[in-house]
Amino acid sequence: MRKWRFPANNSIAYRLFVIYLLAISVPVFLYGAVSYTLSARNVENNYIRNKAAISDQIMRNIDENVLILQKQSASLFLISKEITYMLGSGPGDTSDAYFDYKERLDRYFLALIQMNDKLNGITLIDTHGEIKYAINVQGRNSVAGSVLDEPWFKETMALNGAPHFLDPHTNDFLFNPVSAPKPVVISVAQSITDYNAEGPAGVLLVDQNTEQFFGDIANINLQEGEQTAIISRTGKLIYSNVQWGEQESAKLLSVAKGLGRGQVKTDIGGRSMLVIASAPSQYGFQVVSLLPMSELQKKSGFLRSITALMLIVVSGIVLIISIVVSYLIVKPLRRLMPSFKQLEMGNFSTRVPVKGNDELARISQAFNTMVGNIESLIVQKYEANLLRNQAELNALQSQINPHFLYNTLYATKSVIDRHDYERASAMVQNLSGIFRYSLHQGSSAVTLREEIDHIRKYIYLHDIRFAGRFSTVFEIDDALWEKPVPRLTLQPLVENAFQHGLANKTIGGELRITAKPAGDHWLIYIYDNGSGMSEEEISRLNGWFAQLSSEAAAGLPKSVVHESPADEGKGSGLGIRNVHARIRLHFGPAFGIKISGKAGAFTTVRIKLPLHDRLGEEAV
Repeated sequence: MRKWRFPANNSIAYRLFVIYLLAISVPVFLYGAVSYTLSARNVENNYIRNKAAISDQIMRNIDENVLILQKQSASLFLISKEITYMLGSGPGDTSDAYFDYKERLDRYFLALIQMNDKLNGITLIDTHGEIKYAINVQGRNSVAGSVLDEPWFKETMALNGAPHFLDPHTNDFLFNPVSAPKPVVISVAQSITDYNAEGPAGVLLVDQNTEQFFGDIANINLQEGEQTAIISRTGKLIYSNVQWGEQESAKLLSVAKGLGRGQVKTDIGGRSMLVIASAPSQYGFQVVSLLPMSELQKKSGFLRSITALMLIVVSGIVLIISIVVSYLIVKPLRRLMPSFKQLEMGNFSTRVPVKGNDELARISQAFNTMVGNIESLIVQKYEANLLRNQAELNALQSQINPHFLYNTLYATKSVIDRHDYERASAMVQNLSGIFRYSLHQGSSAVTLREEIDHIRKYIYLHDIRFAGRFSTVFEIDDALWEKPVPRLTLQPLVENAFQHGLANKTIGGELRITAKPAGDHWLIYIYDNGSGMSEEEISRLNGWFAQLSSEAAAGLPKSVVHESPADEGKGSGLGIRNVHARIRLHFGPAFGIKISGKAGAFTTVRIKLPLHDRLGEEAV
């Protein structure tokens, strides 16, 4: 096998290669792009679902911490007698009972705080907002001031014993024994009812350190760049694992407030972020998770790498398949090319190997048949008597035009090169039909219908070569279709119209074939609007026709019509003269051809035939 070379841009192999490459590569690349997009979206959705589940767990833990604080606050009412007494004591109370109750509260509260890491401090406040008692993990604290004007105190008193949750804050009414800053705490406040007085006795405030309260969040393994924030029911940012500026905090709160539960992509702090917000919890907390889009895109980086690698591999496979398939399809056509070149050089013994039963194999078979017919036509010596005279046999042989055959075969090759196999097959069939008609071994007489059908095939092949340069019009009287004519009467005349009349026409050419009765005879006209003929040429041919008629009328022998050496190569109308001679041989000297025309304008060939006489049935 010859070494494969990458095809040139104008070759069939190259076009097939491009078509296969596009037909396979485009769907593969589209599939890869869609697959990657869906996979990246799936990664993002999985992350969102995971963060939603974690946020729900965080909210449950926060609610549980709040519930624990409430339960611990409620458990303090076990010593409600001491608490009530302390809230009702005056500022200068120094009685033994006061110190006794205070000592009990110190021991009980301090032990409770030290044993329960959920507690940071306990404070008792009377109905006037005065701090009566306070203790925390550091011990008893000095107190001063009043919280009567604090909104949370008023809200707690209005709830009539229901717990009230306070956002992270500092107890400014305490004086720490050390210089350390006051801790930020989360508190549960609850009013205390004095059943003896049948009214409120004051408020119990239970504190928890925010670091302990949000310890579950701090222990979550956050991904790189991920941020978590908690927003209270009052719309304040109460926790974040990173430090937020005022503008960033405001933007986050605004996005969370407008989002509710769900996710959105937005810019915060100059970075594109994916914001995922949970629904508010039982106590109004909302967990917000933020992840930079750049970090999220890194999660799909592996998928992108795998997809790109697969596309590269598939592209390589597609490239190889395209080259192989295009080569396999073009290989039979390449086998035709040497045979066409041999045919162009005049070697009619060339043949194409036929392999398979596909369209290309049938074209090869048709080519072999065509060349075989041509070879048989060229090498065969006709010795039979055509129309009772060897002159008519020579006239038939003169109709074989090698230029027409060459041009037709070359046009067929061009059509095959354009992959128009249907038209190529039609051309081969028409050409084969022309030769079968020319080499017919039966009657020398045919009907006008058969002769016109033969001409249509002949014109079809010329129309392929000169597409758009001429049009053909048939005007045949219905009564004349079955009239007899000598075989191959019209082809030399139509061929002459193409070669000498319409050859130089690039557009607007017209070939008109008309048949109509005229008294006791009927006429056939072959008209073309091509180059026309000079008066000298018309006179010369019509004179020759008249001379032949005179010889026939005088009973002279019907000799073979030959072109004189002086006429060779001049296009002197040998084919037309042969037609004229055969018509007179069959019908007599009153019938035959006459030419008229004008140089540069048109040419008309008129054939006169008898209306009632029949052409004799004679074998070749």
